[in-house]
Amino acid sequence: MQTRFAFGATLVLLSTFASTAPASVESPRQLHFDVFLDERPIGYQRVALTPMQGGLRVEIEAAFDVTLLRLKAFEYDHRNVEQWRGGCLQSIESSTEQNGKPYHVSGSAGSDGFSISSNLGRQSLPDCVGTFSYWDKDELLKRSKLLNSQTGEYVAVGMRALGRGTTLLGDRKIPVERYVIEGKGLEITLAYAVDGGEWVALDSPLWAGWTLRYRRSATDLPRTLGAALPQTN
Repeated sequence: MQTRFAFGATLVLLSTFASTAPASVESPRQLHFDVFLDERPIGYQRVALTPMQGGLRVEIEAAFDVTLLRLKAFEYDHRNVEQWRGGCLQSIESSTEQNGKPYHVSGSAGSDGFSISSNLGRQSLPDCVGTFSYWDKDELLKRSKLLNSQTGEYVAVGMRALGRGTTLLGDRKIPVERYVIEGKGLEITLAYAVDGGEWVALDSPLWAGWTLRYRRSATDLPRTLGAALPQTN
């Protein structure tokens, strides 16, 4: 989904995290993000990275539930399994339900490129397709097009660095490097820990001035990462 809400794009999450290079993941890892609409909790995203023979299996699960004025404004449930090898997507199987509308994406790499089937129909993409793979910063920043794991759209994007800053995770202030992904109706700001390159946050503007925010669970990260905030009475 490529709108100002940008939920589909943010899932690979979406896309999707402990390592900046999938090939370097040596043991299974799980990453946990709490998701907010401004400061209001609305759901979660969970990512599991599992090394396989010659590659990496990425399992993504996300669920959002937005209620405004006691009315259900938005419901979202996403499940996605990706297989990666050498920084290239080998296969994808995703299922999404957004406000009752189902989406399905199924694709695999072959000798003539990457074949994909979705609600948009069938299409053939070039070799070495990438998704919105936020866990792999170095590979992500090389891309000029990314596959949306919800809709099957192959989206033109631009990347640029925003410099260093800090992000609050629980009771810690984490020094980070920020980057923005931009495209048609798309603006996603990512934050990676300066120490170790962990993906720790995401921000994307929505309608009416709201912001979708992902914040990494502080329990995922070493206690030595970042500075503890001063205690207040």
